[in-house]
Amino acid sequence: MTRPPFRLNRRTLAVFVLVAVALPAVLWTTGGAIGDASPAVDANVTERYRGIDTLTGTQTVEIRANDTVRSRTVADVALVPETERKRVNFRDAANRRYDRQVSNGSTLWLHDTDRDAVTAINLTGPPTQPRTAERLQLLVAAAGLTDGDGRPQSIGVSPLPVVPRHAGVAPDADANRSYAVEFVETDTVGGREAYVIEIAPETNRSEAGYHQRLWLDAERFYPLRKQTAWTADGTRRSVTTTYTNVTFDASVSADAFRPEIDANTTVERPNTPSTEWFRSRADLEARSSISVPKPTVPPAYELVYATRTTGRIDGVGLRYAAGGRELTMAKFNYTLDIDDDERDATVGGRPATIDYGPSTSLSWNCDGYGYTVRGTGVETDRLVEVGRSVGCPA
Repeated sequence: MTRPPFRLNRRTLAVFVLVAVALPAVLWTTGGAIGDASPAVDANVTERYRGIDTLTGTQTVEIRANDTVRSRTVADVALVPETERKRVNFRDAANRRYDRQVSNGSTLWLHDTDRDAVTAINLTGPPTQPRTAERLQLLVAAAGLTDGDGRPQSIGVSPLPVVPRHAGVAPDADANRSYAVEFVETDTVGGREAYVIEIAPETNRSEAGYHQRLWLDAERFYPLRKQTAWTADGTRRSVTTTYTNVTFDASVSADAFRPEIDANTTVERPNTPSTEWFRSRADLEARSSISVPKPTVPPAYELVYATRTTGRIDGVGLRYAAGGRELTMAKFNYTLDIDDDERDATVGGRPATIDYGPSTSLSWNCDGYGYTVRGTGVETDRLVEVGRSVGCPA
């Protein structure tokens, strides 16, 4: 039986298309500086970071808005850097639905011990390799810590993500910008010496702009504290994650990354969309029951990956990139809520609307499907050209 079309607000659908939002901020907080004001780092940062087998300690995450604490969570953690393997036991769990998170890298289990229930979520991600180690090496070099003269430099690498995926909403750093990276001081976090570096867009370093500070462990270069701040809709927001009582390479049993499930435990598997990742459009087309758009993109853009989403929303997506700029094409089996008075353009004879923000998007409907082209660092006129190259296919 044919399902009647469902009208979904385009801004809601955008969450399924491309998760890229911004979180909250605070004034930078630092302790007393210690040691050399301009230390020289001769270690291989990438090797030191990758050499960390495990990290155990206390994780504190604080979110603020206009310098007011909106939330603060404290947890005892064991994790494996550059992977999704982790165990998080929340303190003061009475105010939380789930008091424990456990992940083996492919499945995340959320424990509600009061109900003896576990929610299992399959983890999926694009076919990419983790790059935190290399990014840290570049950031340390750009801060001048590997330069005998300690000269700050500009760098074409984005700040570190604010929170891991599946752990909440994250601020969106503009991948098309160059960031200035500076060494601030040597400090301590939880009794461990750390190098403090600051990252901000080279062309907008005002106090109201996007800023990130990292407190990198002086021995292993793990971010012992990560503080990201920005302003959105007139509100200064920030999120700060701090690790104390840290032990590197502690002996952690493999059982720590498995859920505690017995015969009385209820296991729930929510009906969330499932995503498959492909390296080519042809591979996606071979697996999809939905026809895959074939946009005409500028020659410099290359396909990064393609996706197929199934579940409550079925759809396909294509992601292209070129020199820090990104283009995403998505098609879903739900129409978007576009009124005639919202018409900003016409695509394939259908009204289309343009939304502006950290990324710009063009959306339209065609024969029961919703289409969105989203761009970062892409001119609006070019975005419309890409959308019109897809149009409303027969």
